[in-house]
Amino acid sequence: MAITLLFTIVIATLMLVLAVANWLKCRRLISELDDTKAELKECEKEKSLLAEDITHITKKGGIGEGAVLALIGEMSRIDNNLFHMQDVPGRKQVSKALDRMKVTLQAEDYTIVPLLGRPYREGMQVTAVFVPDESLPYGECVITSVQKPQVNRAGKMIQAASVTVGQNT
Repeated sequence: MAITLLFTIVIATLMLVLAVANWLKCRRLISELDDTKAELKECEKEKSLLAEDITHITKKGGIGEGAVLALIGEMSRIDNNLFHMQDVPGRKQVSKALDRMKVTLQAEDYTIVPLLGRPYREGMQVTAVFVPDESLPYGECVITSVQKPQVNRAGKMIQAASVTVGQNT
């Protein structure tokens, strides 16, 4: 009878330890989710400010090319963050807002060449930094980050891209 009681106490203790471990894991995941939500809210604020800037710019009749390139650089930074934040609530809305900003810029004859997540090929007109990426299939090279996007105006390149390329060789 003493062994049965001891066995029951050990099992109950183990169950309690597992319950506490699961509770701690849930608290950590909730904390991470809260952090992700805060990052997303920050991205949404940045997106809103950029949209206001673009509207203001187009209503005033345009600004210098340097300011437009700086704006496009910020849009690229948001795009990079979204690319690496899959399955985050609100991601779709921020992505659609970026698309609307790109359409606004296209109305002013600016085109941002989409490179993020695309395969890298020799001969591309980009400045590339290569980093090892074991998650890619052997021999593949993929653009994993865009520091400076390629921008064309009226069909001519006015800014060459600067990218990070993940490769598994």
